[in-house]
Amino acid sequence: MVKQHTDGTLILAAAATDSIVGVLQNKPAVGASALVRFGGTTKVVAGGTIAVGAFVTSDSSGLAVATTNAGDVVIGQYLGTASAASGDIIEIVMTKFKY
Repeated sequence: MVKQHTDGTLILAAAATDSIVGVLQNKPAVGASALVRFGGTTKVVAGGTIAVGAFVTSDSSGLAVATTNAGDVVIGQYLGTASAASGDIIEIVMTKFKY
């Protein structure tokens, strides 16, 4: 998950309260173009246990974690049929809002 830096570039989100703008789809070298998904469905890496249907945000490493905390920025909702564990690649439907 990425956010916009003050210099206009995109950097990894580092907190659930960051203004997350989308999900990085590639691994660009420094200064190269980033491919970012802003809507639809996308795959992310789980940073912890995520229940089916849970809303997700970013942890300090840019990984998806479940949230229901006031002030957190939600980037999507987990679409799986079973709970996900840390390190799992999961699919989310992107829907941005702030708890």
